[in-house]
Amino acid sequence: MINVIPRPKKVTERDGKCVPGYVTCDPRFSSAAQAFDVYREELGIGTGDAGITASYADNIEPGGYVLSCTSGGISLIASDLQGANNGFSTLLQLLFAGGGEVQAVDIEDAPDCEYRGLMIDAARIWHPFEYLLKYVDLCRYYKFSYLHLHFTDTQSYTLPCADYPLLPTEGRHYSYEQIKQLNEYANARGIKIMPEIDVPGHCDPFLKAYPDLFGHNGIIGFHKEVFEAFEKILGELCDMFPFSDRIHIGGDEADIRQWLNCEKCREYAKECGIPVDADERMSSERILASFVAKLSDIVIRHGKIPVVWEGFCRGVNYLVPHTTEVFSWENFYQTTPELIEEGYTLINGSWSPNYIVSPGVMWSVKDCFDWDIFTFRPVHPQSPYIGSTLKVPPYDKMIGGQLLSWGDFGARSEHPKRHIIVEFNNVAQRAAATAENTWNREKIVSFDEFSVSHGIHTSAAARLFNYRRMRTDHVVLRPFKASDKADAKEYCVSLKDEAFEAFDEEKSDAFVDACIANTAKVQSNNYNFAVVLNNKVIGGCNISVSDDGLEGDLGWFIHKDHQNKGYATEAGRKLLEFGFDHLGLHRITAHCHVDNARSIKVMEKLGMRREGRLVKDHRYKGGVWGDSYVYAILDEEYIR
Repeated sequence: MINVIPRPKKVTERDGKCVPGYVTCDPRFSSAAQAFDVYREELGIGTGDAGITASYADNIEPGGYVLSCTSGGISLIASDLQGANNGFSTLLQLLFAGGGEVQAVDIEDAPDCEYRGLMIDAARIWHPFEYLLKYVDLCRYYKFSYLHLHFTDTQSYTLPCADYPLLPTEGRHYSYEQIKQLNEYANARGIKIMPEIDVPGHCDPFLKAYPDLFGHNGIIGFHKEVFEAFEKILGELCDMFPFSDRIHIGGDEADIRQWLNCEKCREYAKECGIPVDADERMSSERILASFVAKLSDIVIRHGKIPVVWEGFCRGVNYLVPHTTEVFSWENFYQTTPELIEEGYTLINGSWSPNYIVSPGVMWSVKDCFDWDIFTFRPVHPQSPYIGSTLKVPPYDKMIGGQLLSWGDFGARSEHPKRHIIVEFNNVAQRAAATAENTWNREKIVSFDEFSVSHGIHTSAAARLFNYRRMRTDHVVLRPFKASDKADAKEYCVSLKDEAFEAFDEEKSDAFVDACIANTAKVQSNNYNFAVVLNNKVIGGCNISVSDDGLEGDLGWFIHKDHQNKGYATEAGRKLLEFGFDHLGLHRITAHCHVDNARSIKVMEKLGMRREGRLVKDHRYKGGVWGDSYVYAILDEEYIR
């Protein structure tokens, strides 16, 4: 059985294997081919002699592909960019599972669900920009179609905003250039971004920045000036995400009765023909439905599809246009059967098992695998289905489902950077199951079979996330790969007369193998990078991480012929950046023999301070105990 997630619908395995080479493709698929080559490099997969041809044909389903792998070459056919990317993702998985070789196989495949989504909360816990790109990579690897980014919430407003420049939270928002890069990066990989501005609740940034406009008491006001402002805000959002066809506008968990305490809101509701009477609950619900409808109308006029959370009750469905799509998640505000009866287009976002609130709330991979898009397991204590499983009949307008990761605990974390590393690993392990169940509505693979593939591809996802290709003025730092063994042996030979550490030529192959294996660990504690100059490996560097994930220790070695040229210092600077900004370390140390003047000079150039001398703490060359200097630098001392 081939190890591919999600499982392709039609697979014919044949005898023979090949090592894929370079891609020749239809110009419409060039960005997909380029992304494939980047991922192949990042996963340490080499190239061979079997050519890959990616061709266009108009008789392939949207998002579908036909892949034929023979001992002589590989053919990929698709009708759109998403289909080409899906085919390349399958090929990438075949390569990773096959150790760089692809078994001869014919595959015909296409998704059952249009919407195959992953949501990340970038507002409660700030995600550095590169993390957004890494989530696009995860979506691409598992053939998701949407990355839903929750950009605003109580903690921060993370988007730029031209008309209301006080809205973006200082130090916690992305630039226009970054959003442009994110759009282009995702589009090239066939991933659609669904941006979310969550209102009328979850709105503290609005209320703090412009209280006279947006209001008080934890909810956006309901009056003419507010909707004039959202004409500009949502209009800019639609323009900011040109490749996105869906815009999420929130719509849940708001203290909607506050509107009734605002005379201006009550008057505007009456102007809009909304009854405000003695029934406070329904009066508030009618205003909420009208709020959602007004924002939906803005989105529709910009050529996009509005999406909301299940947050309005059944009694006001007549006010919410059916062009607005609904995430059914709680089965509390309104049940899924009621939304189906009303005819809304739905996306399954069931709390259980699709919610991840790291590190405290999540369900097992098996729970995620056992779910399907017609199954809901509510957790809200007032849901009529609490304590039971709701299985709705097949419904044509249930267009897919989504895995959702929230930052509630992350917002209170003392170590937010470590938190988002843990978050990624929790998401990646469960994303494979969501991908399987939204690509294939009906199970075509057992959990035992899925688990084998899952074990393989979780390692690939970890490598894509945990490692970076980092460039300095002269060298590149990247993960080691099997083809580096000859270079590794060469630099070990050059260092055999090194005064302090012994470099064993006979162990160089095993060292590279260990480095490669380590890159695939879900949460690595030793990050090894090859130091590459002009496409040749001239050394290596690493950062080992303590068990609590708060401290790291640097190490490096450079080919004798390339020493004293600043390469170790350049590599060290990149490792400090990686350690502090990606791994979220608090303190980084480095050790060397007290007589190792070259290493001492490098550590001092890196801004590290000498903290002390350790007596006979390390066996140096020849097994002789020697004294070491320890140098260190704190995150707060690191100059970015």
